[in-house]
Amino acid sequence: MKIKTVYLINNNSFGNTITEWSEGKLIDVVSIDQKSSDLVDIVDGAVVFHENHNFTKEDEDIQEFLESNNRPSHRVDINGTLAATKSNFTMWLERNKPSNLLILGSLDIAKNPNLKRFLDSLQD
Repeated sequence: MKIKTVYLINNNSFGNTITEWSEGKLIDVVSIDQKSSDLVDIVDGAVVFHENHNFTKEDEDIQEFLESNNRPSHRVDINGTLAATKSNFTMWLERNKPSNLLILGSLDIAKNPNLKRFLDSLQD
């Protein structure tokens, strides 16, 4: 992965999980305001973590906004098969090469043990 900066919308338990994962990987973590109109200028892509295709309205709105401004996005179902989910995500990263990535997810996802399992698998 060539991700230089991860952007998170307001720090919460989901953001804390992503921040912990990024430590030691030379990835900067920046907390931003959800209503930021500068999003298109600062991110190269977005990833939405979800459980069984349940998305928050805010995450869907942000994803649609970025896609309408030609920023690629990817959805990661953390309850999916780990190998397939990881493969799809890494292929998306290789194809789109985002260096400044917005990562979205609800508070409930931080409680799901599959999130940590998925993030840990990315270290390989």
